[in-house]
Amino acid sequence: MSEISNETVASIERTLSDVDHALERLREGAYRSCETCGTEIDAALLTSDPVRTSCAAHPRLNEVEIS
Repeated sequence: MSEISNETVASIERTLSDVDHALERLREGAYRSCETCGTEIDAALLTSDPVRTSCAAHPRLNEVEIS
């Protein structure tokens, strides 16, 4: 059996945390609202990224391209 790298474990933990946060937002009725500005997040964005917390105008830090 092969060992799982620390990076893999950290990635899985981040994903679980994101899912937990999305479920909490759903319970609170805030699932489709941008955490930055409060605008409704487009359904297409949530379909492609169900744990997304921001609208198109406010990409998450890991979505920003570094030039």
